[in-house]
Order: sequence, then structure tokens, then C-alpha cells
Amino acid sequence: MKDKGRKAKKKLKLSVAQRLSNYLLAGVLITAPVTITLWLAWKAITFVDRQVTPYIPSQWNPESYLPFGVPGLGLLVIVVGLTLIGFLTAGYIGRLLMMVSENLVKRLPVVRSIYSWTKQVFETVLSQKSGAFREVVLVEYPCKGSWAVGFITGRTKGEVQGVTEESVINVFVPATPNPTTGFLLFIPEQDVHHLDMTVEEGIKLVISGGILTPSDIKKMSAENKEAKPATEETHGHRPGLLMRLRNYFFAGMLVTAPIGLTFWLAWEIVVLIDSWVRPYIPAQWNPETYVSFAVPGFGLFFIFLGLTLIGFLTAGIVGKTLLRISERMLDQMPVIRTLYGAIKQIIETIFQKHSNAFREVVLIEYPRPGSWALGFYTGDSHPQIRDISEDESINVFLPTTPNPTSGFLLFVPRGKTKSLTMTVEEGIKMVVSGGIVTPEDRRKKEGQQVSASGKPGKGMKSQKPDDIRKVAS
Repeated sequence: MKDKGRKAKKKLKLSVAQRLSNYLLAGVLITAPVTITLWLAWKAITFVDRQVTPYIPSQWNPESYLPFGVPGLGLLVIVVGLTLIGFLTAGYIGRLLMMVSENLVKRLPVVRSIYSWTKQVFETVLSQKSGAFREVVLVEYPCKGSWAVGFITGRTKGEVQGVTEESVINVFVPATPNPTTGFLLFIPEQDVHHLDMTVEEGIKLVISGGILTPSDIKKMSAENKEAKPATEETHGHRPGLLMRLRNYFFAGMLVTAPIGLTFWLAWEIVVLIDSWVRPYIPAQWNPETYVSFAVPGFGLFFIFLGLTLIGFLTAGIVGKTLLRISERMLDQMPVIRTLYGAIKQIIETIFQKHSNAFREVVLIEYPRPGSWALGFYTGDSHPQIRDISEDESINVFLPTTPNPTSGFLLFVPRGKTKSLTMTVEEGIKMVVSGGIVTPEDRRKKEGQQVSASGKPGKGMKSQKPDDIRKVAS
């Protein structure tokens, strides 16, 4: 009898412990999503506020009159500002100012290149007719029988479509749990399987690593819709006004985002170089010693001037002698000589006029036959690698999207690569944009430039200010 009583008490204790454990898990499931969401939203709001609030005039800033901060003020200013810009650019004066500003930007050597592809990406993504990142598909990756989720960024055009035998589609295959990086693949249309899920559901599936399935997402969405009052489904005059404000907002984003991102990147590069170089500039040569304000870009100018002067001096006998002496000193240092030799060889190979390193864009079958990817030829393979491989191999760097500074080094048989006429800069733009920015096809056919369909053309054209007026309307 006593043993039975003890067993019953143990069962009761285990039951209580199990209940507490269930309560704990239930508390985590309830609070964790809300907490993480609010934390991320708060971080985003505070970041935007820190960037925007200092530029708000004090007479328009409510924080000047209130004893406390106003969270979300910067975000509100951005939304109102973009909507106002979109409204203004819909008129004649706004379009005229935009044309003048674009002509000024296009005169700047490096800035115009960044601005052109940034604008083209935004125009394509925000266009209502565009299919970029609006459809989720399933593709065989990285081999036959293995599948992965991808996002269509558009139908392949230009030279890439021209050199492939089948009709192919641009598919961005994202990484997990960070879907902002991955690979741009060109896959035959018949090998692309369309999924009945939204892009948001596809991103959730990728971020969760497959934990959150589309059925769970749709079930949660259905429950949220049932919880909403029926009055939200009615349509009146208010959605029309909201839709117009939404269009003005997107038109303002289309105008400001490309030029804003371009100048932000240029400014960040200038500030970074200035912060590195300025401490080493002698005070008597530094203009900031004599003026009361900073001179942006002086560090970049100093580097340009210094490199030109060094190149001029090393062209003479004295410069060559000093260079040989310094190289001999570096060769006597155990670890530094190895590092110096590798860096010198890489830089000499890239900058040699007769070198083909990163001067040719190729198309390779990756990650399986029938699926294509852009790569960059970096040179011929090592003799040992060529002996192991069946055919003569070349070195191909396969970049990731949208960060082309990382990727894979592959040794591909020369006969299985297809050389493209596009420049390395155009290839990088195509990779970074996920296939949205497509360079023109330079192959000659009967004395004319041919497009993907074989008809004369000049590739993808950027939208004119009149098209922005259509977006705003």
C-alpha cells in the first residue's frame, strides 16, 4: 500500500512539473514573437530617428517644445517627404528639375555608373508590370533530385539568353537564414516549378530553415483574417485616397532612392578614406589647419596625388634602386615575405595589360547541367589541376548575389564555358541586381546589334521622368 502511495505522489509531481514546463513553453511561444518583432521595430525606428532628426529645423521639431522624445518622428518625416516629392515630380516643374539633376549626375565618372544601375533596379522592382521578386519557384539545386526555393527576378534577356539553347529565366536562390545573399542562376523555363505561395511566405520558409511551412503560414493568415472585423472588407472613397498617397510615396522613392543611395555610398567611401589618411598628413599641408571646417575628399585627393608621385619616382633609376632595396629587406622577414609575395603577384597579375584576370565574363553550367551562372575568368588552372581533370581547365570565380566579393573558385573545362562580350562591370551589375539589370547584346548579326529575340535592339532602357508621372497617377 505504501509503495502504491509513493508511486501516485511521483506521478502527481511529474504531472505538476510537466504542467509548469508546458506553461513555460506557452509563455515563450506567446511572448517571443511579439518581443522580437517589437525589438526589431524599435531598433529600426531609433536608427532612422538618429539619422533624420538632426536635420529637422528646431521650429518644426516637436522635441524642441516637449520635455521628452518623440519616437518615430524621423520615419514620419521620411514618409511625408517621399510622398511630397512624388506629388511634386508628377508635375512639369518636378520633371524638369529631375532631368537637370540626372544630367548633372551623369557627368560624374564613377557616380553615374552606380546611379544608372541603382535607378534601373528600383524602376524594375517598383514597376507594377515587373515580375521581379513577385513569384516563388522550386528548382533542382544543387544537383538532380535536390530542390531549393528561389525567386524569379525576370526573364533572361540579351547575350545570356542568346548563347543558351533553351529559354531561361533569372532565378535568385537565397541562403538561410539570411535571404539577402545567394546565387543568381539562369534556369530553363521547363525546369522552373511555380509554387502557390506569396513571396512573403517564401521568405519566411527560407528564414526559418523549413520550420515554418507554407501551410502553417496560410493557417495563421486565415486565423488573422477571421479575427478582423468585417467592416475592413468594405470599399469606399478612402481606399482611393490611400492608393493615390501610396503611389505618390513610391514615386518619391523612385526619384530619391537611386540618387540618395549613390551619394550615400560615395560619401561613405570619401569619409572612410579621409579618416585613414588625414592623421598622416602634415599639419602644414592640411587645409583644415587654416580653416575652421573639414574639407571632405582631401584624403582621397592626397592618395591620388601620392600614388601618381610614387609612380613617377619609381620610373627613374633612383626609384628602382630604392624599390629593390626595400624588396630585399622584406624578403628577409619570415612571415611578411610570404604575404608580400602573394599580394604583389595578385596585384601584378590583375593590373598587367596582357593579363586576362577579371577581364572576361563567362557562362558556366552551375550547379548542374542545364542550369547556368555568370562567372569571371581569372586565369589558367595549375598544371597539377589540369593533369587531374579530364580536359584543359581554367580558373573561374563564381560570385554570390548581391555581394560579388564572396563566392567560389571553380576549375572548369575550357570547352564547357561560354565567353560573353559583356564587360566585367556589366557582369557585376547583373550579379548584384539579381538579373534585373541586363546589359545589351553586343553580338553582331547582319551588321546590327541583336536582342534576345534576334531583333535589332539596345537592351533594357531606363524609364524617363514621364514614366514616374504614370507611377504617381
